[in-house]
Amino acid sequence: MKLRNVALIVLFVVQAAVSAQAAAPPGRFGDIPQGAFPDDRQAAPVPGLPSLNTKIPLGLQDVIHTVEDAFRPDRQGLLPVSDVVADFFQSTVLANGREMRADGQMFVRFADEGRPLMFRFDYFRPAQQEIVCDGNTQWVYLPENRQVILSDVRFAFNQSGFDPGHDRGVNFLQGLGSISRDFLINFSSQQYDPQGNYILELDPRRSSVSVQKLFMVVSRESVLMHKQGIAPTLATQEFLFPIRSTTVIDHEGNRTTLEFSNIKTNSRLQPSLFNFVVPADVQVVKPGRNY
Repeated sequence: MKLRNVALIVLFVVQAAVSAQAAAPPGRFGDIPQGAFPDDRQAAPVPGLPSLNTKIPLGLQDVIHTVEDAFRPDRQGLLPVSDVVADFFQSTVLANGREMRADGQMFVRFADEGRPLMFRFDYFRPAQQEIVCDGNTQWVYLPENRQVILSDVRFAFNQSGFDPGHDRGVNFLQGLGSISRDFLINFSSQQYDPQGNYILELDPRRSSVSVQKLFMVVSRESVLMHKQGIAPTLATQEFLFPIRSTTVIDHEGNRTTLEFSNIKTNSRLQPSLFNFVVPADVQVVKPGRNY
């Protein structure tokens, strides 16, 4: 399938990271004690944020449109968000209650009609690893194991092989520009996070082999700016990317959350960033297609 936008990254990275965690030496990836990661994931207030009318009524459709329009080509065929760089914090809670935590930095170059989506996740803690994809091949590099897991992902990224009817759950993860087509979307029972951002609950309209339910936290400031037609400036570019976190729940009850901070958009990331050269004397493992 063709991957048009950000969140199929979540599925690929989640599966790759969980596999890497399982392969890592005991105590190096997962079972991280509380306090090992400082609670500093919330970005500081952004200077230069325009004065927003916070009293205008906002509904569910306003939040959905904010997300979809950020990943939908404009009249000139250009994506409002062509790429994004962000720090991330990842928490995976397995069905048995075990939690695995990690953090790092992500780089995403979104797909358009002439190129596939590319991404790179550099994990810093608790163990270094790299997950890199150029749209054709995905590499998961585990330095401690001296191992690279190499996967052919053309079935998901190849434009000529794009099949929008294959998996509605995966379609969300490939096209945030049309999430309302593939998902039933409502506010979660909580509706807001502690910062006042909106929490969306997404249920696949058709049965998905990969996803039981998704949650997405959407920036309140992004919704207000979109509703009022306020264009972000260089100082407020992070609000072009409205997603503050995503949570994927699979059919086994495993829950993986990615939180994003220190967001930068439209940095003109080069394709070379998403190429990976396998180091010498490293074992290459080629698993079967199992996404």
